[in-house]
Amino acid sequence: MANPQHATLVAATVRTFTFDSDYPWCEVLNLSTTDRTYFSTDGSTPAVGADGSHVVPPSSSVEVRVRSTGATVIKAISSGTPLISVRVWRP
Repeated sequence: MANPQHATLVAATVRTFTFDSDYPWCEVLNLSTTDRTYFSTDGSTPAVGADGSHVVPPSSSVEVRVRSTGATVIKAISSGTPLISVRVWRP
């Protein structure tokens, strides 16, 4: 497992998390009690409420399979300013 990365998102601004290896799984943890977080794992740019973006409700986490090669890149966005944590791993 790689070290988790943490950030407080800036509203309506994409934040990119880059891990130096190809990891097949990721988890995004949303520590906010009010703001949803949207993210992508395929290199695309996520958008708030958009089809194709994974959503993490407040005070929740979502795990998804990452389908990439090379460095693992997770991009996240929110309409608010939630604190989030992103981790990646191999089973």
